[in-house]
Amino acid sequence: MKKITLTEAAGITFLLVFLSFGVYGVFDLVNTGSIKPAELTVAAVEDSESCVVRRVPAASEKIALTFDDGPHERYTEEILDILAKYDIKATFFVIGTNADTYPELIRKELEAGHEVENHTLSHVYLKKATDVEIKEEMVESQSIIASITDYKTKFLRPPGGLYDGRLTSIANELGYKIVLWSLDTCDWSHPTPENIAANVLEDVRGGDIILMHDYIGGNSPTPMALEIMLPRLVERGFEFVTVSELLEE
Repeated sequence: MKKITLTEAAGITFLLVFLSFGVYGVFDLVNTGSIKPAELTVAAVEDSESCVVRRVPAASEKIALTFDDGPHERYTEEILDILAKYDIKATFFVIGTNADTYPELIRKELEAGHEVENHTLSHVYLKKATDVEIKEEMVESQSIIASITDYKTKFLRPPGGLYDGRLTSIANELGYKIVLWSLDTCDWSHPTPENIAANVLEDVRGGDIILMHDYIGGNSPTPMALEIMLPRLVERGFEFVTVSELLEE
């Protein structure tokens, strides 16, 4: 009997899950921890909606570093200092309630040349929300950001990366493009900084949108991971840009 390799087994498992649950069901399994995000191949769940972006296929070596869920009273400041050290610009997808709590950090992000975008008011899973709730989460988060900086967000990152046709339609109605990611560092699950850096260094490609978090419970591995991987990525010729700049490619 022919033995099935681990790679073949993983592919068969994904196919069975995909057929059983569909695209959004797969993301639900990821969100609940039943499947690890690293086990999914982004190409297997390509989006047909024109307002959804995962990466920007590019001949150049431009990549976008993004941070979710902040600002955080400690880690956002640390990350801003590290980015300044290497002269790197990033995009922060902020939670409205956190922005309201730490408005000075939103100002610092923008003053340093970073991009600030919408990650909802309270980290609600929008696929499970009503149309009215979706609009409230987006509009109220933007209102808080605008009250701090008079800044208009144009990108939405739905919590968990979960979305459906309703959300893409509402996002389009409100003038938003949905921005997901092509490389998940899984820093939220507290791997070691060395593992985070090693995975990014192995998998990164020009045009990637990299997902990290500046708000993580407990001891965040993200600042140390950045200290390891950023100088190596710069040495390899990668250019860090904001999501807006990446989409100009």
